[in-house]
Amino acid sequence: MKYIPLLILLLSQASHAISLSKQQTEYVDECEVLLEQIKQSKCGKTTLAFLQNAYLKIGLDISQRSMSFEHTNYQEKIFEMEGEMSLIPLLTASLGDTYFENSNFGYQLGFSYFSDTAFNQSIERGNQKKSVDLQTYSKMTVLAFTPTLFYTFGNHKGQHANAFTTGLGLTAGYSKVKGNAYITNDADDTACYNAGTNFVINNGNPANIAANCTFGTYDSDGVSFGARIYLAYEYENWITELSGSNFNQELEDGFTFSTFDFSLSLSRKFGF
Repeated sequence: MKYIPLLILLLSQASHAISLSKQQTEYVDECEVLLEQIKQSKCGKTTLAFLQNAYLKIGLDISQRSMSFEHTNYQEKIFEMEGEMSLIPLLTASLGDTYFENSNFGYQLGFSYFSDTAFNQSIERGNQKKSVDLQTYSKMTVLAFTPTLFYTFGNHKGQHANAFTTGLGLTAGYSKVKGNAYITNDADDTACYNAGTNFVINNGNPANIAANCTFGTYDSDGVSFGARIYLAYEYENWITELSGSNFNQELEDGFTFSTFDFSLSLSRKFGF
C-alpha cells in the first residue's frame, strides 16, 4: 500500500507530460483530489490498515496428487487416479500474519488456487496396489479460502524472517472436477473385478480392464472442504515449504470426489 501514493504521483506526472485538452485536464485533477480524499477518509484508512500486512506468495510447487471417487456413506472407492510428480506454478494470497498477544502462536486468513490433472488409474486389491495408464484422466481446479493457525519457532510479533513455522489450516471454496475412468472396484461386476485383480496380483494385461469394466465420465462443480498441514522456513522473504492437503467435494447420487497431495514448494513473498 505504501506504493499507492508513488503510483498516483507517477500517473499525475505522466498525465501532464501528455498534451490534454482543458476538459481532460480537469478530469485528471478531479481524480487526484478524489483519490487523496479517499486516502484520508475513515473508510480509506481502515482499508489501508486492513491490507497493510497482506502479501502474495508466487513460486513453484513440486507435488504428487491422488484423486478418488467414493461412496459418501461407505467411504468405498469406486476408482482412484494417481498423478505423477510434477512441477506446477504456485499462487496464494494472505491478509497477513496475526499473533496472539506476545505468544508465538498466530493465525492468517488467505486464499489459494490450484489446478492439477492425474492420468494414471490406480487399482488396489488387499494390500497391493498398481497404477496404469488406461487413457483416462481426472482434473480438479480449486479456489479456496484458507484460515490457518500456526506456530513460529524463535520469532514472534510478525517477524517470520529466518524462522521455521508450522501450521494447520482449513479450506473452503469452489472446486470443479472433470474426467473419465474405468469403474474398477465394483465387486459386483465380476468380470471387471477379476480383470483388475489379475492385473494387480498376476501382472495381467491391463487391456482386459478396458475390455471388461464400465467406462464413466464426470463433470461437476460446487463447494469443497478440506484441511492442510505444513512446515515452512522463511529466509529474506523466500519460503521453502513442505505440506500435505486434501479436498472433498460431494457430488450427486451419494458420491464424494476426494483429492490428496504431498508437495514441496519454493516461493517468494511480495508485500502490498
